[in-house]
This record gives sequence, structure tokens and C-alpha cells, in this order.
Amino acid sequence: MELNFHEEFYSFAKYYDIAFDFRDVPAECHFIEQVFQKHSGRRLNSFIEFGSGPAAHCLEMAKTLEKVTAVDLSPEMTAYAEAKAKIAGVRLNCECADMIRYSSRERYDVATLLMSSCSYLLTNEDVLQHLKSVASVLNSGGLYILEMDHPKSVFEIAKVTINDWEMEKNGVKVRIQWGADSDVFDPITQITNTSVKLTYEDGEKKGVLEDYAPQRCFTATEWSALVTASGVFETVEWYGSMKSDVSFNNDKPAWRMIPVLRKI
Repeated sequence: MELNFHEEFYSFAKYYDIAFDFRDVPAECHFIEQVFQKHSGRRLNSFIEFGSGPAAHCLEMAKTLEKVTAVDLSPEMTAYAEAKAKIAGVRLNCECADMIRYSSRERYDVATLLMSSCSYLLTNEDVLQHLKSVASVLNSGGLYILEMDHPKSVFEIAKVTINDWEMEKNGVKVRIQWGADSDVFDPITQITNTSVKLTYEDGEKKGVLEDYAPQRCFTATEWSALVTASGVFETVEWYGSMKSDVSFNNDKPAWRMIPVLRKI
């Protein structure tokens, strides 16, 4: 099954990059390095990110690592990341590929899937195939770190993420509205037909884009069961955000579900 995602929205790579520029990428990359060293006892040497988008984390990692790969299904995002790497003067391998059935002869210490991009894995079969694909490109004992929606957000127990925000950079204004009350949720499949609205003002260029795609939510217990069923990973730790001092629990600082998987 080919990945179904917000293709049109992600084709606006420049505006996406501005909209998500609020993230502290260097700190998050440091977190990834810390987690790897904790579970491997050595320094990180190679890195691959799936659903990499404009590849901010890959670009940061490429400053110190020799082998870094950014994988995204959007050709616009891939081209945008390649252009940013050239400007930054770093070596970055960018691949336009489907993360469900990704394959490569290269091997890496750590793989990541951030920004709840796992929500585009709509079926258990997709999840299992994806996990096997990721494991196939990891070194022995390599880690897979995912950033997922917190279950309290999934069950709407507490609103932990902002889904309507504005950003401005170099005179370009971007507003994102992710999701709406009218979006339809199927409690059987745990899939929502999610709307995304992008509004931008870029000099004389102004526009509004609305896009829709199915996205799946996961609980911690079902994700653990899928990882076990894959036969290629074990869960070694959980975090509540991309910070090493935030545990995965119901406390306010824990606004994400970050499972750390190790290749068996």
C-alpha cells in the first residue's frame, strides 16, 4: 500500500519550513545523541530520518556526522532539503521514497520519525512493514526514535498541542490550522480525515491552501504490541518529549509519546 499523506500541503516546502521553525532543532538533536549514547555506550556516527520534510534535523546532524540521509515522499520537500544542504555546505543524502517499503544498502546507528508522521501509517500491516524496513537499514543494536501524539491528546483528555498558529520569517507570514471540529473520526480504525489549512503572505504572493488526508492515532499499549509483533525491535525506553528529563506520564511537561526502539 502506498503512503497516503497531505501531498499538496507538503509541496509548499518553503512555507512548511517557516511554519515549523519554532522547534529547537539543535536541542532535539542533542537529545537523540544522548539517548543513543545511553543505550549503546558510544557516540553517534550515522543518522537517517524518515518523513524528514525540510530536513532540519538532518542538516543539524550533518554538521558533525559523516553519513546522514533524509527520506521524504514529497519531491518538493526533497528538492528543498537538497538546496538547503548546498547552501549550508554540508553533505546530506536526500531520497524521495516511501517509508513503508524503504530499502538501502547503507546502515545507520539511529533512525527517527518525528512530528507524528507515524500517523500516516494507517493499518497494522503498514506499521509492521515499516518497522521491518527501518530495522533493515540499522546497524546491530541501532535505535529507532519516534515522536508521536500523546495518548491524552488522542483521547482528548487534555489539549496538549496547538493546532492553530502563525509564524513569520524574512517578511513571509504563514498560518497553519491543523484539524477542525468538522473532521470525521472513525473509532473503529482510529483514523481521522484530517484537514490542513495553509495561509501565506509572501510579498505580492498570497494564498490559501486546504488539504485533507487520513491520519491514525495510537495508544501506548497498541504501539508496544505492534513493536513486539514486528519481531525486529524491542522497546527500551519512553519519554514525554524530546527532552531527556521529561518522563512519559500524565504530567503537563509530557506532551508527546517518544518510544525508543532497539533493533533485535
